[in-house]
Amino acid sequence: MVEVAERYYMTRSRLERWLAELEQPEGERVALYVRPGHLFPYLESVAHACGKWLQEIRGLPASLAESETGLVLFWSDDRKYVLLPPFPVDLNQFFPAWDASYLRTLLDKKYLLGVVLLRLGGYSVGVFEGDRLLTSKTGTRFVKGRHRAGGQSQRRFERRREEQTRELFDKACSVVATKFADYEKRLDYVFLGGDKRTLRSFLKRCEYLQGLAGKTPARVLNVGKPRYEALRNAPSQIWKTQVFVVR
Repeated sequence: MVEVAERYYMTRSRLERWLAELEQPEGERVALYVRPGHLFPYLESVAHACGKWLQEIRGLPASLAESETGLVLFWSDDRKYVLLPPFPVDLNQFFPAWDASYLRTLLDKKYLLGVVLLRLGGYSVGVFEGDRLLTSKTGTRFVKGRHRAGGQSQRRFERRREEQTRELFDKACSVVATKFADYEKRLDYVFLGGDKRTLRSFLKRCEYLQGLAGKTPARVLNVGKPRYEALRNAPSQIWKTQVFVVR
């Protein structure tokens, strides 16, 4: 199995510069674009072309091979990069060179994206075309914090806290349905951000978002308070590409 020597993220602009500066190594090299879940089946079809690197690529960690957005590999004797792009690769393709044309095409797309940021106490919802925010709404809803006392007092407190949480979830879900209504059929993806546990509970209650589950990636945006500023900055997180240098 190959080892990951470095791991970092690149913004879209940084990745575009990196691709422009990407130096072609001397000698043999290959590039592979692989759809989500297709790495090992696809490798069998290009095994001869991969040649001496076939076993190395087969030895990629499962966490990379199973990426929900697929993989982009730039491979040579001296340098080996694995990129997890921000959006799914929609083809399997092999190049006997470090060809980045498809990756550049992906970076140029203007996806229509729904974004829902949520934590106990507030939400922020918006729709983006590329980086342009088309519509949004941000709101707060008080939810009591944890109660450390015991007995009936704690039970009353917990019931009230659960009631406030449901009110927040129902309000946020209503806002999502309203803001997404004009774009729903054209949405490419819906990204969630905030506290993972809170989001799991929210999804169980929000039937509208359950209907968009097929467009909702598993990754959750890292967001503190779900305010308007966090929403405006969401595309910079969404478009990040994860880069692994392996050996």
